[in-house]
Amino acid sequence: MAVLYLDIDGPLLRSAVPGAVWNAGWEVAPHAETFLRWAIGRHTPFWLTNRDRSGSHAGILRAFCECRNWDDALEPLLLRITPLRWDASKAAAIDMQADFYWIEDDPGPFDRMLLEQRGRRDRWIEANTDVFPDALPAVIAVIDVLTEPTPS
Repeated sequence: MAVLYLDIDGPLLRSAVPGAVWNAGWEVAPHAETFLRWAIGRHTPFWLTNRDRSGSHAGILRAFCECRNWDDALEPLLLRITPLRWDASKAAAIDMQADFYWIEDDPGPFDRMLLEQRGRRDRWIEANTDVFPDALPAVIAVIDVLTEPTPS
């Protein structure tokens, strides 16, 4: 069981109009519900997102509820994931000593530098459903392989 740090925009929400990034509205990414059920059932997920830096669910719920393909069945899943409080750097909120994976579409330069300095760059898994709609099943497959118990 690993700790998962989850970004929202890019991995779990994508532009509602293909090719338009801003002002086109948002939609819940393909496979998001399956991914969230897997994350909750197999790992310890945390929200690490610009949608709410305060450590509450308010901005997270608002982001999903405003999607044109919102499904009320997602709300209980969203609430089961603990949001993290963070300030200037997402990576600074990550427990670098933990067995973690950070699912993020585009970490900022400081965040990348921090991962490099801590020798944890390999724990970032890029997921951008605007570019690759099947990114979430791919993330599941990668993390399942990486967390598979080694035969003794």
